[in-house]
Amino acid sequence: MNNCRNQKGMIIHPGAIGDCLLSLPLASWLKQVLGISQVDWIGRTEYVDFYPGRTAIDRVCSMELIPFHRFFQPAENFEITDGDPLLRVFTGYEQIISFLGSDDPHFEQNLLYAIHCCQSAQVIMLSLDNKNWTGHISRYYLGRTIVENEISSGDWQPPARLIDPFPSDFSAGRELVENLGINPDTSIILIHPGSGGVQKCWAFENFRLLSEQIREDGHEIIFLLGQAEEDRFGLEILKIINNLPVLSGLSLTQVLQVLACSDGYIGNDSGISHLAAAMGKPTLAVFGPTNPAKFAPLGLKIRILQIDPSSFYQFSEQNVAEARKLLLEIL
Repeated sequence: MNNCRNQKGMIIHPGAIGDCLLSLPLASWLKQVLGISQVDWIGRTEYVDFYPGRTAIDRVCSMELIPFHRFFQPAENFEITDGDPLLRVFTGYEQIISFLGSDDPHFEQNLLYAIHCCQSAQVIMLSLDNKNWTGHISRYYLGRTIVENEISSGDWQPPARLIDPFPSDFSAGRELVENLGINPDTSIILIHPGSGGVQKCWAFENFRLLSEQIREDGHEIIFLLGQAEEDRFGLEILKIINNLPVLSGLSLTQVLQVLACSDGYIGNDSGISHLAAAMGKPTLAVFGPTNPAKFAPLGLKIRILQIDPSSFYQFSEQNVAEARKLLLEIL
């Protein structure tokens, strides 16, 4: 391990919930292997504002506050002056990993110039995806970072849990559950039937039947709905859901708090599925058109139900039975 306990690291990440969580092992690696004492995250704060204290990230900053657009201009037009606010952004960081601008040569050149105007730093550009990479994408991120730092990875493995809730998260989650009239001390399974992309959503009727079967197994069921699902689902589906225990309009931190009190989770290839898995919750993720070998959630207890895209959007009792079997394996 390098002796750089006073060094700081930065991760610049423009992605959504799932992409950000798949990049969290990098922060642990920077601290545990390189000995970086502080790792900060610049990104979309609506997706990462709960990180400090619960993850290896120490501080988050909104991308909106930094004029990153300047880095995309041709290098010959890029200028840095004394007192430039861009200089203050990167001062004091020895390790900088950017998922922003990885496919733009002007961005990388201008970023390097701005950083090296005031200090020396290791800068690594990473793309969110690599079409030629067939393994899990988190291993690609780590592999690239290890190579760029010219060190051996050894037998290092990411933490079993990437997210550790605060004690206050459990009490807040219990209150949200109790407000539904459900005893938080019972076995609770959360179901999130949505995703950021409609093409990733398993037919709702499958979730409905699965919820009935799990309830018959003795578990309480709570559906989680975000604004995207409320806008996307038709009146018929919303009527069904509204007759069931459902939590909607929650912030991402509140979703984390309810997950903290749950005993299991079911969802599509979505950011919330990644969140549940990163907390170490028994997680069943249903994949259709996307590749779980590359983008599966990271966690302690994961089961993947991969369905052929030709039948993914249809109701199937056989697929529901397989989903129930997989969930019972990890509960």
